[in-house]
Amino acid sequence: MADVSGTIPDPEISAAVKQGGVAGSHLAEIARLETRDDIVAFMTRMTAERGFPFYLLCTLPTIDQTNFAHITILSNIPEDILRRYDSTASLLEDQAFLTLRTTTTPFRMVPSECATMINGVSHPEREAVIEEMGFREAFFFPVHDAAGGRAVFILLSGQTDLAVEVMTDLHMICLHVYNRMVNIRGTMKERQKIDLSDREIQCLNWTAAGKTSSEIAEILGLSEHTVNHYLNHVAKKLEAVNRIQAVVKAMRLGLIS
Repeated sequence: MADVSGTIPDPEISAAVKQGGVAGSHLAEIARLETRDDIVAFMTRMTAERGFPFYLLCTLPTIDQTNFAHITILSNIPEDILRRYDSTASLLEDQAFLTLRTTTTPFRMVPSECATMINGVSHPEREAVIEEMGFREAFFFPVHDAAGGRAVFILLSGQTDLAVEVMTDLHMICLHVYNRMVNIRGTMKERQKIDLSDREIQCLNWTAAGKTSSEIAEILGLSEHTVNHYLNHVAKKLEAVNRIQAVVKAMRLGLIS
């Protein structure tokens, strides 16, 4: 198992420092990803372009999480392959996850290491699954979010001996993708808590278009008092101090366009 030397920069610093690098070229694109499907499409394209036919993002397993089915967030690895891999042994016996508990630095493992448990015993069925997948090295990129949540991107490659600079770029991309995923999931949870009526959405949309309450009332065939009532109600639901802030927050949550 070979560690990659060097300190991995903080993603916020890298956004400013690496604009001209490989990772930097993806930062703006990652920031524009809006859904889980967007992230899946980005990761599938990005990894394929770099010679990684398979990738997986998962959290670190707890004591009662013994297989990938419990912890996987994103993956393009066929489900039957993961099920067979899970049936071979507990992830708590996996060398990679033991390493991940003590490092935030990317590292790599060859297939024989991936098939060997922490007790040094190689599992034949796991060897068969790994051989079927046909990768030459597995690259592990630990990631974290601002709240301290930890996860790992696992990229399976037909290549070996990637340069440290390439590993650093890939780690930076993974860090930004993970944090974007966390933000999207948080936004979705926040959006699910807010239930706006059709009228409230109409009033917000017209407010976003620059219309006054009286103009909105005329457009929708309502009284100005009723329009103000809808907008005040929306502001309370969105915990906004005024209608302008309500519009901004509603747009951020995707409630209006």
